[in-house]
Amino acid sequence: MSAPEGSVPEDSAVSEDIARAHARLALVALTAGTASLDVTAFFRLGGVFASVMTSNLVFVGVAVVKTEAAFGTRCAVAILSYIVGVGLGSAIAPPSGDENRLGARPLSLLLTGELAVLVAYTIWWMALDAVPPAGPGSCCWVPSPWRWVARAPPPGSWATQTPGTTYLTGTLTSLVSSLAGRRRPDAEAVAVLVALLVGAGAGAALLDAAPITVPLLALAGVGTTVALSWRLAFTQSR
Repeated sequence: MSAPEGSVPEDSAVSEDIARAHARLALVALTAGTASLDVTAFFRLGGVFASVMTSNLVFVGVAVVKTEAAFGTRCAVAILSYIVGVGLGSAIAPPSGDENRLGARPLSLLLTGELAVLVAYTIWWMALDAVPPAGPGSCCWVPSPWRWVARAPPPGSWATQTPGTTYLTGTLTSLVSSLAGRRRPDAEAVAVLVALLVGAGAGAALLDAAPITVPLLALAGVGTTVALSWRLAFTQSR
């Protein structure tokens, strides 16, 4: 018996709910991983950030005025890595507005490539016993493994809501605006901001207690997202 015209088949509705849940979990996992990489970059790679390009741009201006060429070069390399990553990620998995594309083959492949680069970064970090040289070459590493997903493609390519994994000032602004207007805050925005704090705290704690293990936080975030994306891809192809 066919479903009434205009209604959504039950199986389709269930699949959409599952896809949304997967996307939300991926968003939280990636945000926590991003925060841990930011902590690592700032404290161990010469004061740059992995995801906060606004700060890196400000630092370039400061370095020019203070004639601190080495610091300015590190920030510039991080920004250049970001630009390359955004271009590459957007070419492979173009932005799609509010459409949830987690599970789409191009994005699944992009995530898998992300994971492979992050594994290489982890090996590099561990081989140096968590004490990498704070030079321009090192600054390529942290932006490189995270830029493909956390920055490119934009969150709209794979998540259904507005919060992103790096553009969190806007998320915080939206949350405060909702509270000030006595509106219910978006639960996903709250979850992302909490993940940011947890990831940063965990990264800082591991840098003190067991620094060689810090990249495992980012690996867990990306690995979780890769597994969710391919699981969705398999489910949708059946």
